[in-house]
Amino acid sequence: MLINAENIATENERNVPKKGIQPLDDDKLWAGLKTGNELAFSMLYKRHVNRLYAYGMHSCYDQELVKDCLQELFTRLWSRRETLGVAGSVNYYLFKSYRRLLIGPLIAKRKFSVPFQTNPKSVFEFIPPLEDSIIEDESKYHQLAKLKVSINALTKRQREAIYLKFYNELSYHEISSIMEMRVESVYNLISKALDILKEKLRKY
Repeated sequence: MLINAENIATENERNVPKKGIQPLDDDKLWAGLKTGNELAFSMLYKRHVNRLYAYGMHSCYDQELVKDCLQELFTRLWSRRETLGVAGSVNYYLFKSYRRLLIGPLIAKRKFSVPFQTNPKSVFEFIPPLEDSIIEDESKYHQLAKLKVSINALTKRQREAIYLKFYNELSYHEISSIMEMRVESVYNLISKALDILKEKLRKY
């Protein structure tokens, strides 16, 4: 399966439910993948590729490298499907595996002084779970616009943790494993990030 512009759909397109159809959860799709079900593999790919792509682009300015690592990730999933095991959620497994694939070439090419630094021109797009945790008034549209601007005040690690927690609904333990941090440090990182965002919004 090739990664191209057509594969990278918008968040809205990806989240529009089909009338009368209940989407399968990740565990069922994963079980289908392990038995060689191509439809299950395709559905799993479409469900997760956008978030993984956004995660990669936020952390690396090399679009081709991001796409190549995505291609490698899903190629490996298919070729090793019979022996796959998931320690935790499928979502966590994909982010953890993808991060490992992406860091290797970045270190080899020495594009960053430390692993997985953020492209300063890139800002994650956030969806309602984060919005609702900060914004409580009726003017959510304007507040959300201000929130996106406020994201720039966060550090690179804070933005990454916030993205994983609220955009992808990963647990603190999963984030600590992905980012190679102690769980307590992840709690502090996210707590401070939310405090900064709330303060920025109050100033508006």
